[in-house]
Amino acid sequence: MNFDQLLYAEVLAQHNSMQKAADVLHISKSGLSIAIHQLENELEVTLFDKSSSGTKLTSEGRQLLSSISDILRFKNNLEKTATIVANPQKHQKVSIHYMNTMLKPFISTFIDNYVAKFENVQVNISCHEFESIVRRVRSQEIDAGFIAINNINDESIKNLDFTPVCDSKLVLFCAPNNPLNALNRPISLTDLKKQKFSLFNDKFHDEIFERLQFQCGPLSLVLRVDDAWAMNQAIINLNTVCFGRIVQGNLSSNTDFSKLKIIHIGHVFDDDFKLGWLTNPNYMISEKAQELLRDITAEVKKDAQ
Repeated sequence: MNFDQLLYAEVLAQHNSMQKAADVLHISKSGLSIAIHQLENELEVTLFDKSSSGTKLTSEGRQLLSSISDILRFKNNLEKTATIVANPQKHQKVSIHYMNTMLKPFISTFIDNYVAKFENVQVNISCHEFESIVRRVRSQEIDAGFIAINNINDESIKNLDFTPVCDSKLVLFCAPNNPLNALNRPISLTDLKKQKFSLFNDKFHDEIFERLQFQCGPLSLVLRVDDAWAMNQAIINLNTVCFGRIVQGNLSSNTDFSKLKIIHIGHVFDDDFKLGWLTNPNYMISEKAQELLRDITAEVKKDAQ
C-alpha cells in the first residue's frame, strides 16, 4: 500500500468513473485500474463496484473512505509542518483580530505588500468583539488585536500593552432622510427616544445604549450585527441609527458606509475614543508580524485623516 494508491481511490470515489479519475490524475485508465486492484488485494476488501453506470464505492468502500482521506490529510499536514520547521523564516503565521467594520486597511495592506514582504506569511484576519480580542491576546492565541477604547486605563486590559494609533469620536450614523438631519440644534434625549437602533456587537456601544435606556426608558433595538454592509442596509432600509466611531466609516470595507450622515453626541455622552493595538508584553511577536502591524498602522493613519 502506498499514498498514490490511496489518493487514486479518493479521486475515483469523487468521480465515479475510471476515465474521469484517470484524466484528473494524469495517468492511464489501465494504470489506475491496476493500482486500485492492488490496493483492494492488500486490504482484502472490494472498494469499488464496476458497472455500465460507472465505478462506485461498495458499502465496505464507503466505510473505509474516511480513513483513507484522514491518512492523506495527515500526510499533507506533516509535509507542510516539516517545510515550516525546515524553513521557519520563510513560513510564518500572523493572527490579527479587529473590532467591527475596520477591515479595509488590514486587507489592503496585506494584498498590496504580499509579493514584496508577505508572500510566505499565512495571515489570519478576523472580526471579533472587544472581550474576545482581549481574552485571546491575554491567552497568547493571537499576535495582536486592533481595538477602540475610551479609557486606556480600563481594568479589562490591565497588564496588556495598548499602543494608540489614532483618536476618534463616537457619533450616531443615520440615513440621509432621517429627521435627525433636519434638526437645527444639538440632538436631545427626546430625539433619541424616537429612534430605532441597530447596534454593532461592541462592549462600549452596549454600555452607552444601556445608559441611554436608563435615561429615556425602553428603546427600540432592531438589529445586532458585526458586518458593515448589514448595518448599512439596516440604516438605509429600516431607517435605524447606530453608534459608531467616525474613523470606522473611513476604515470600512463597505464604501457606502462612509456616505451615511453623522450626528454628533459629545454633549450627551463621552465621545472620545482611541483606536490602537492591543498586545501581550509576555508574547514575542515575530519580525514579520511586527512589520505587518507597522504597515497597517501607517494605512490606518492615512485613512483616518
